[in-house]
Amino acid sequence: MLKTGIAIITIFGLIFGCGKDSGYNSSGSYSPGSGTGGTGKAGSLARFAIVGNYLYALDENDLVCYDISAPNNPVLKKRQNVGFRIETIYPYQDKLFIGAQTAMYAYSIADPASPQLISMVSHVRACDPVVVQGNYAYVTLRSGTVCGGSNTLNVYNVSNSAAPQLLKTISIPSPVGLGIQGNALYVTTTGGIRLFNISVPDNPVAVADIAENGATDVIPYNNTLIVQLAAGAAFYDISNELSPVFQSRINQ
Repeated sequence: MLKTGIAIITIFGLIFGCGKDSGYNSSGSYSPGSGTGGTGKAGSLARFAIVGNYLYALDENDLVCYDISAPNNPVLKKRQNVGFRIETIYPYQDKLFIGAQTAMYAYSIADPASPQLISMVSHVRACDPVVVQGNYAYVTLRSGTVCGGSNTLNVYNVSNSAAPQLLKTISIPSPVGLGIQGNALYVTTTGGIRLFNISVPDNPVAVADIAENGATDVIPYNNTLIVQLAAGAAFYDISNELSPVFQSRINQ
């Protein structure tokens, strides 16, 4: 968990040392260095995200915003309390979706230096990553942890960010992280990865289970699905998003 500005600056070094940028313009095409209106690729369990020239980090119960247009001199723009035990952050277009143990929050970053709360949706107590695509948000809840809760995948309509609507709840064994690309939703579970067809976005249909012990999170990146494991990572070709093909595995 991020405790101080020093910890965040350390993260800057790691990110920029790898040469990563994460700006997309409003049409969805890649626009490096963009200051607003973008999203980067990140795991659903991430506690920080970069959009254009801004880094958003979760620090205990707070959302912290830094201007990183000068990486060697990050400037704190805003710190604000979000809620109890916030867990994950996911950027999408001009919004941040924050998963907490008791709720999902939507923040506008139309003014990237000053995120503004749009809405909050309460649910059962759980540790909740969230991903978003189009007008739909997908949230996993899991039990058997300090967070409690149920083992489900929830689908929300977020076309009206001020009033998200729960559309569907799907039982799933101990879901953890999730990732989305095109018509595919990938959810890590105790047994590996459960693949959902979301060609009808409000009605995910489970089409396959991929055995991958220790899978905790996934990042779909272009035609590759990167799977975070308890000890290493696995890589799958997702040129056909609904038919992943194993490529390689890195063991730590």
